[in-house]
Amino acid sequence: MSLNIYLITAVIGILCSGVFTFIDIKISAGILLSTLFSLLNMVLLSITMRFAIQGENGQYGIMMLGNIIRYTLLFICMFIAYKLPQYFSLIGVAIGMTLFLFALVIDAIKKRKG
Repeated sequence: MSLNIYLITAVIGILCSGVFTFIDIKISAGILLSTLFSLLNMVLLSITMRFAIQGENGQYGIMMLGNIIRYTLLFICMFIAYKLPQYFSLIGVAIGMTLFLFALVIDAIKKRKG
């Protein structure tokens, strides 16, 4: 995945966090937390997809381990928000986890236009 997608995700996360700061600081903190975890998750996804595209035998264990690590990261992010509700909102965490998908859509629109 290109660096543009990661930059778009970070910018969207910071902007959403800034907007929700005026509504509830916990939602803003949840967005920032899950945006960081989402970025790390997508880096691991791109590494896993490289192995899948290569398609060499013996790489399936590495791909499976990558998926387990990715889902564990998502669980850790949700667990942090669940255990520390005075700092993080689960709604903010859910919003932050979807920001990467918005970045993918924005990048696809930009590539289609130009």
